[in-house]
Amino acid sequence: MRDDSGTTQTDEELIRLVQARDEIALGQLIGRYDQDIWPMILARSRDVRDAEEIRSNTWRAVWENIHRLRNVRSFRAWLWKIAYNACDRFYATRFHTIGEIPEEADVLAARLVEEAEIRYREAQRRADVRETVRNLPEKLRDVAVLRFLKQWNIAEIAEGLDMPEGTGKRKCSEARTILRETLKPD
Repeated sequence: MRDDSGTTQTDEELIRLVQARDEIALGQLIGRYDQDIWPMILARSRDVRDAEEIRSNTWRAVWENIHRLRNVRSFRAWLWKIAYNACDRFYATRFHTIGEIPEEADVLAARLVEEAEIRYREAQRRADVRETVRNLPEKLRDVAVLRFLKQWNIAEIAEGLDMPEGTGKRKCSEARTILRETLKPD
């Protein structure tokens, strides 16, 4: 196969050479595959400078990790995955998000106040559930604590309390009914 760089080596041969740490083969591989990943990187980037840095990060990751690639026929998919993840990692790092204001200050402040109110209501609701569970009849309390406060499933409850699963399921249902009645909104 002859490409724009003038090489007649197959993709598999080039990949094997790169795995053997041949930098010239890496340059040829970049020449063949860079145009495949560039549109996706550009589409996922905020600007062209970021896209160029992400592309550089992608090829650096390829160089550092290509020795782990076992199936050379999967190189294209592997490269796409690296490029896609490089875009996510680029913007997830603190360095690239410093100083960014996602919204106008007044909109951001209103959203923060709204989120604080939601978090407060959720915290209050969890406190109400804890209090209600602790005040359940003794025969239901242990099952309710495990199910609703510790998030155990029925099988874990049955095993932990040494009871049949059917009994655990019935007690959870009874406890849920009481919780719904007690905690229903006014």
